[in-house]
Amino acid sequence: MSVLGNLPEEIGGWPRTAATEAAVAFAAEHSPEWLLNHTVRSYFYARSIATARNLAAGADYDDETLFLATVLHDIGLTDAGQGPNRFEVDGAFRAARFAREHGLSDVAADQIWDAVALHTSPGIAPHKHVVGALAHFGIGADMFAFGIEEVDRAVLDAAHEAFPYLDLRNKIHAQLVHQIDEQPSKWAPVSFVDIVYRKHRPDNPFPGLDELVAAPVRPD
Repeated sequence: MSVLGNLPEEIGGWPRTAATEAAVAFAAEHSPEWLLNHTVRSYFYARSIATARNLAAGADYDDETLFLATVLHDIGLTDAGQGPNRFEVDGAFRAARFAREHGLSDVAADQIWDAVALHTSPGIAPHKHVVGALAHFGIGADMFAFGIEEVDRAVLDAAHEAFPYLDLRNKIHAQLVHQIDEQPSKWAPVSFVDIVYRKHRPDNPFPGLDELVAAPVRPD
């Protein structure tokens, strides 16, 4: 049975297509419960924010594309999305490939790539396209309560009841740090992954802003 089989009516439905059903099964297979719950809540928050902004599925954005972008946005933190890049980029490649494998258009797959790759990029993601903006807002609302006031309170409460938080912030940070410990190429300077890694690994070997500023502008 799908993890989205029986939802509170306050949350509402979701776009049930072959691709979205497969995405839920794929995410559930590879994600721990705390991560899966986050990605699912992010979709319902994104859709609630769309409603608050008078954006309609089918007219202003494609709901299937938004669903895949949110439910697969952290696949780069799992074994299914492992690669040499920061987790957002590895996840973007995997999510876009998943979309194409399940019949979505190149336009939709490209929008999913953008949404996943930029979901930790405030000030950038909201300006690409509506799917990327809504995914960013929904994810940020769930992760850090950014713009949470735009999420309908009934949706917020029902989503937390159906898909508990389970110490998301600490666990997602721990997984990110573990990935960089195992594969240093997944670190990126002056980024979300850099901030998190420095918090948990203050004696890390990577150059900080001071070192970057002090670096010579040309080789001797």
